[in-house]
Amino acid sequence: MSKFLFTVFLLCSCLFSGAGIALGQEQKSRYVTLSYNDREVLQEFNDNLQLSRKLSYNTRKKNVVTVADEVLAKTDIIIEKVQIVLDMFPNNYHIRLVLLADESDVARVYKQKYGKRVDHIAYYSLSEKTIYISADDTSLRVLSHEIGHSIVDHYFQVRPPYNIHELMARFAEKHVTD
Repeated sequence: MSKFLFTVFLLCSCLFSGAGIALGQEQKSRYVTLSYNDREVLQEFNDNLQLSRKLSYNTRKKNVVTVADEVLAKTDIIIEKVQIVLDMFPNNYHIRLVLLADESDVARVYKQKYGKRVDHIAYYSLSEKTIYISADDTSLRVLSHEIGHSIVDHYFQVRPPYNIHELMARFAEKHVTD
């Protein structure tokens, strides 16, 4: 009987540890829950997310030990800058940031969720409060734009029309990177 229990325990352990690998990594900061499945994707995202001199100065004040720490620090700094640019400081602001390898992965996730084919390199899901972004195509402009959508979404109790949403996101993108 003990052999049987040991075998069951071993099988369960393997299943749960395998599930953890399949689900990927998750880390949190003040504003973001970061999700990624592959360290290479995380590294590529970090390499492509180049901050301006003024913005990168603020990362020195953060406790950065790992690549994930650096990504979270950069993202929090961008969020704070977008809030200043838009003059919108939503209460209890927290989003999920899902890093995907490339544009085809973003398209696959979008198709799975909404049933439509798109060629986006990133998008913000209003219903999930989540930014999906291609690490391959990441830039300060792209992430600032999507964060602009998320801040507008969190700020207003009644969502503004899509065109207004888009104008505010474009404004954030332009002024964060200037």
